[in-house]
Amino acid sequence: MTSRFKKTDLSAIKSIPIAGRASKVTVADIVDPEQALGDGGDAAALTRAMPDILAASSLKRVVSELRRARDDGREIVWMIGAHTIKVGLSGYLNALIKQGFITCIASTGSSTIHDLELAFFGKTSEDVADELPRGRFGMSRETSERFNAACHHAAESGLGLGEGFGDYIAREKAPNRDISVFHAAHDHGIPSTVHVALGTDITHQHPGFPAAVVGELSMHDFRVFTDRVGRMFAGGVAVLCGSAVILPEVFLKAVSINYNLGLTPDGVTAAAFDMLPQYRVRENVLSRPFQGAGTGLTITGHHEIMLPLLYVLLTR
Repeated sequence: MTSRFKKTDLSAIKSIPIAGRASKVTVADIVDPEQALGDGGDAAALTRAMPDILAASSLKRVVSELRRARDDGREIVWMIGAHTIKVGLSGYLNALIKQGFITCIASTGSSTIHDLELAFFGKTSEDVADELPRGRFGMSRETSERFNAACHHAAESGLGLGEGFGDYIAREKAPNRDISVFHAAHDHGIPSTVHVALGTDITHQHPGFPAAVVGELSMHDFRVFTDRVGRMFAGGVAVLCGSAVILPEVFLKAVSINYNLGLTPDGVTAAAFDMLPQYRVRENVLSRPFQGAGTGLTITGHHEIMLPLLYVLLTR
């Protein structure tokens, strides 16, 4: 039986070269925290300057729990949305990986696109409002080609999607690979997982998008992520940064599987950083998963301010 309904023919799509596409973020915008901060910065004074009340108290608790987990060798799972990468914070994430404050990093499909564009082309984040009515939004040819090639490389190498992206960026010697989060995870031997929702990312618009391959790889990554969430049950930390729907839902299912497999959480800390309080973040990350067996903390603010602040408090 065949479907009765007409499908849009993607073979007629007109792609455009990325060189002719305006982008709002370039590699020059990516901050190297070690270079920017040098040996200066008195985090102790900054900590003392904040009262132990409300959000300031929560932020101090996040810092304390991340240090404890790192020093005790516990699992520290970060879940990041694409916005975290496209506002110039890759350098901070990479530094946190290097210093042991991230032991697993999960992301969405759009995160891989921004990471790939920065690594290979030195720019990302097109002007959607300008490009959309011109029929050009998401149509950059090279982005699609690199994304598809990375997916096929991951499948052929027996890797997951995130691990495959990191390995592909390394093997292809991407010009700006040192600022890639996936390359950093690959280089430091920690899992990076990608959780794709079909139809949400610009690469899905192109006729060559390998949907079946991506689906298999994303499911592979879900199982890797679930294993890491299980390890986190033993006094670990979960940090969600900038994903309101997809990653909170993925996290809840990973938690459910580990309960089903007989694990019991103990001493878990979950923290959420976002610009606005979000329903699924509150329920699926901070509230439902670890009732009576953990702590949920919310920090509301812009990522480009809060993540550098967290980094300074953690490392200085």
